Amino acid sequence: MQYLGPDRADLANVFMLNRAFIAWQRAKPPEDSCERSLAPDVRARLCALSADQRARLARTPFLLMSVAEDDDARWQPIFAEQRTRDLLQCLQIRDEAASRLAAAVLGFLWQLARRNPYAARLVSGASLNWYEHLADCTLMELFARALDDQALLAPRMADEPDLWNRLLTAGVSDRRQVRLAVRVAALQTLLTRRPARPYRPLAAAACKMQAVKIRRSGERSG
Repeated sequence: MQYLGPDRADLANVFMLNRAFIAWQRAKPPEDSCERSLAPDVRARLCALSADQRARLARTPFLLMSVAEDDDARWQPIFAEQRTRDLLQCLQIRDEAASRLAAAVLGFLWQLARRNPYAARLVSGASLNWYEHLADCTLMELFARALDDQALLAPRMADEPDLWNRLLTAGVSDRRQVRLAVRVAALQTLLTRRPARPYRPLAAAACKMQAVKIRRSGERSG
């Protein structure tokens, strides 16, 4: 079994989604906040970034926004019911930009979960079991979810202001090695901050499996 990380096309999508997220945060009124928003001083620092700094921040190798992947209460009902609503139905959407971005993020994660769930975990920190259920949904179901839940999209790890302050200072430095060090530390936090909570047991756990052959691969520039 090979555990392949995101490829260039995957990372290009991550960077573009991050650019859209940064633009969304900068466009939001200062008073428009919720429980999962960035702290006011952190958001002010994000909004004050120069164009070059925003471009560097967008190249963080994981999604800067979350679709509440670790919130069981939000996701278990749709994973259980998998209902589909008419997407053409007129809705009162408070933040159209957030809904569109949430739909784009879910579509990206859905196709990545079906093709390479390990890469999907690396770009969002969600458990493989969450991705297993996400891959079982249809795109229509996920887009309906993005429209139904007006608070689904939020900054990732908004409750970690120290991490965000590092991303917004050293993480946008004009020194490449400094940026890379901050990104690695942030990714480690993303992948280890919460224990995995399985939705269902993995059938492979009871199967006889061949020993995994370890291959060395060349380094890729970040």
